[in-house]
Amino acid sequence: MNHEWIARKVLESYSFTDPVLEFMRHNENMTYKITDRGNSCTFLLRIHKPVTEGFFGIQHTLEGLKSETALLLELGRNRVLGVQMPVANRFGEYVSVCRLEDMGAAAFYATLLEWIDGDTFRHEEKNLDEIVYAIGVNLARFHRFTRASEVLKDLHRPVYGTEKIDNTLEKLRYGVEVDLYSLEHYGIMTEVLAQVKGFMRELDSQEGAWGLIHADIQRGNIVITESSEPCFIDFCLSGYGYYLFDIGSASTKIESKQRDIFLKGYTSQAPFSKESLRYVEGLILMDICLCYAFFIRDSDRNSWIKDHVVRKIELWSQWLTGKEIYYLL
Repeated sequence: MNHEWIARKVLESYSFTDPVLEFMRHNENMTYKITDRGNSCTFLLRIHKPVTEGFFGIQHTLEGLKSETALLLELGRNRVLGVQMPVANRFGEYVSVCRLEDMGAAAFYATLLEWIDGDTFRHEEKNLDEIVYAIGVNLARFHRFTRASEVLKDLHRPVYGTEKIDNTLEKLRYGVEVDLYSLEHYGIMTEVLAQVKGFMRELDSQEGAWGLIHADIQRGNIVITESSEPCFIDFCLSGYGYYLFDIGSASTKIESKQRDIFLKGYTSQAPFSKESLRYVEGLILMDICLCYAFFIRDSDRNSWIKDHVVRKIELWSQWLTGKEIYYLL
């Protein structure tokens, strides 16, 4: 099916004068950069049809998308972060419900967000230390806000707890069946995630450890503006989890020698103790397993997993013996 034709049909729900479409990517969503030549404005169009079933979740449902737009609106209106603000369609709705004859009776959803000008974080910027520090500051501001916000306490979003681990392990069994990794490797993953579940029980006893997180902080989801301000984008996977999960995700996108700078930026705005690094390491390993699960059944896109497991499994085994690996991940 012609995906651009679908995108153009979706755009009929919005008030554009002369839109130009530029396809970006198709992962958890189908995304297009939209430039409206009529008013020289730029937007991001997201059609919420994941490329593979591994990506599908509550975040693609109508209530899940309404909750994501509620989060973005709260962050933007309260000036917590520079975010891509949702744009309402001609009917005043932030989530467009679309039905096309060629796609059957089932509805699919689309959202339109404001564009943020800048370059994605490359870790090669001239003022790298300042940017890394600011990433820590902005992540802490985000966490501090979601901890305090009553509006964001009960959204329909993914949950990154023990049930997510159990579900992920079930999906990862498939990797043994198709020889992406051995049964022994799967056993190590099982041991790692069992220990992470134990950490979760410990964290549950700590006040303020759990709340609404971004859950997908990667270099491509950090835009550096002309003024060197790091902005987080793509809140598609945002949901409820441990704040240390986000710290772990962000840490692995920053080279080892800058990680202390990132943590210093974070602790300037929110509490964090280096005694928590063992928890952070476990949540990083959980994050890696979640990424495997997204792609595991996509035969066209899962080959990287085999090489990654071979390169990393020894480090995971060392972690199980108590070795600190935060600066090695």
